[in-house]
Amino acid sequence: MTSVGHFTWTDLSTYDMAAAKTAYSTLFGWRFEQDATYAFATQNGDPAAAVFPMPEFLAKIDMPSFWMSYVQVDDLDKAVDIARGHPGTIIEIEPHDFDGATRIALVRDPAGAGFTLVQGSTLMAPASQSLPHQAIPGQVLRRYHHVPDITLIEGFYGALFGWSFHKIAETPWPVYDIRHPDGSLVAQAEEVPETIRGKFRYWMPCFAVPSLDGARSAVQRIGGEITRDLQDGRLMAADSQGAAFMIQAAGDPAGATATPATDHSPRPWRAALGLICIWLAVVMELPLFWGVLFLLWSWSALRAGRADFIDPVDRQRNPLLFWGLSATWIGLSLWMIGAALGLF
Repeated sequence: MTSVGHFTWTDLSTYDMAAAKTAYSTLFGWRFEQDATYAFATQNGDPAAAVFPMPEFLAKIDMPSFWMSYVQVDDLDKAVDIARGHPGTIIEIEPHDFDGATRIALVRDPAGAGFTLVQGSTLMAPASQSLPHQAIPGQVLRRYHHVPDITLIEGFYGALFGWSFHKIAETPWPVYDIRHPDGSLVAQAEEVPETIRGKFRYWMPCFAVPSLDGARSAVQRIGGEITRDLQDGRLMAADSQGAAFMIQAAGDPAGATATPATDHSPRPWRAALGLICIWLAVVMELPLFWGVLFLLWSWSALRAGRADFIDPVDRQRNPLLFWGLSATWIGLSLWMIGAALGLF
């Protein structure tokens, strides 16, 4: 299997190198290079990941520590040109030399998730990192893209890498296998609610661990936290500096192929309240309830980064239309509430 078009590397941008090295040595048993600005970590002698200081331009905007995933390409400049030509894509860092043997570029996809294109042999983990179910503890088992709407990314990655998306589960949220043109599994995408993915869209690495119980305790010992038990063999976690990642027991395929378990996100109280407002507004002819409804609609759109008005409108792909719709809903809500209270 060719490595081109597959994820081949992962690294961590962090504010405290020493703390990160100590934490992940404890959690995964990694050994780090000493006194290196870009510190490679090894697991049983094999490269596993790397840790390096948060870039200055990201530190200035208070970006939390984060894990970055790398996709191998055979022509970096061509890949960047393809990415640049797709609506909604941002080239965060233009192609440049990592070292004499490798070049990289940082891209943000139309959903807002960042990843790095890499050409060369320096940043290359064992083949197991791109072959799900074969990772050993301390290595990446697989990667997940958490996105509000799969249509935001499907065409982009199809054009860039030839990836295809195949739905394998519908409830409690849609899950897609992402496959390479050769048919091998690259990663998975999940249309998860914001209550689970948070306000960011991202590629998240899932690391293999000997056992979930032991890893849960280790995460707490390093000052991190388990942010979500996905109830399918995966735990979402964050280290003490906010970098998010997943963990799963090595050899456990549940998270990749099984239908996710029950969704524990909050009940849709806003939808129920909105329905009540519609009936009250119609039956009682009170504009106040229309105002409350528009306000709820606006709040949900601003939190999710997506406004649904006949078509879904994403904030990053169509910012003018998104903010136009949001401003309209907010303006209508304020006008109707004000009118009902006799302010106009």
